[in-house]
Amino acid sequence: MRFTFKILILLTIFTSCSNSDDENNPDCTYTPTLFTEEASNITETSATFSGQIIAPTCESTVTSQGFVYAKTTLPKTDDNVIEINGVDISSEATNLERNTTYYMRAFFVNPTGEYYGNEIEFTTAIGEINIYTKTIENITLNSATTGGIINDDGDGTIISKGICWNTSQNPTIDDNQIENNTNNYDFNSEITGLEENTTYYVRAYATNENGITYGNEETFSTLSSVYEVELNITGHTNSCGVEAEYFYYEINYNIDDNDTIFEGAEGFEGTSYSHPHSSTQGLQEITIQDNLEITIHLGQFNPDSPNEDFKGAYLDNMTLVIRNINSSEEVLNITLPSLFICTDVAYKNIVNFNPVDNSHSIEQLTYGF
Repeated sequence: MRFTFKILILLTIFTSCSNSDDENNPDCTYTPTLFTEEASNITETSATFSGQIIAPTCESTVTSQGFVYAKTTLPKTDDNVIEINGVDISSEATNLERNTTYYMRAFFVNPTGEYYGNEIEFTTAIGEINIYTKTIENITLNSATTGGIINDDGDGTIISKGICWNTSQNPTIDDNQIENNTNNYDFNSEITGLEENTTYYVRAYATNENGITYGNEETFSTLSSVYEVELNITGHTNSCGVEAEYFYYEINYNIDDNDTIFEGAEGFEGTSYSHPHSSTQGLQEITIQDNLEITIHLGQFNPDSPNEDFKGAYLDNMTLVIRNINSSEEVLNITLPSLFICTDVAYKNIVNFNPVDNSHSIEQLTYGF
């Protein structure tokens, strides 16, 4: 009986102690309280998370707590996790994708389970465009060609793109601009209406929902309308088995349909002449705005009244070189067809040069063919 009585006393004491914790802490909490605040400081690839976690008081063990986030709703601890201790917590999420919607909430894990706060939705920002301005090409008196390459659209929509330019640095679309309406991220544009012999600055641009971005700056100078013109001719007197006493030819430079320069030359077998228009040669350069027409007429031959005064004469080794003074570029270097007076006659070459695009044409007048 004594042994049994002692056991009953011990059980009574143990039961009293076990119930005393709840009786002494009647207000303890079994689950945490979690609150998720709106995301802040949202950029292209990051955002700041904030919230509050009040741990349960009936169970003091904390396994993990912080934030979970994902691109799908109701993120859990098997998604992206940021662990952070404390009550009022805050942390930055990095390496996010641009222009992407995420879902985020605070979480708490202890031996009794996983708990989550309210869910917050946010979208990362659209990124800045990365665009490159192409090198300037096809420079003329009043035009040039350039373009742009969009390397990165910022994960947004390209609203507009093009080229802007000015005579001062850092041009913007508020200066001169031309929009490119193609869907290509690699595009070309021609700039026209420029002033001759003038320096310009150019930048490609593109806009998306994040705003406008400009590419690197390129610079160029339009060509001058002043040219050096040199014509070289060798004359002969023994064409087609007939000997002429001498050869004779006339040159006319018709500039922009306004001014005309006349030159003439005569000589004997194998005589060569150079007809330079260059200050270094003591002659004035030629200013060309729209067109230069050069005619080389052998022996004053007239198809309406043909004569044999210069029969046997011919011209060969005729070269024409035109060089831009401003750029020192040889814009034209050609060999002209021979002229001759025989049974058949090729008596005149007509060369037209266009300084706008450096194009040229050659027409030869003949008789008796």
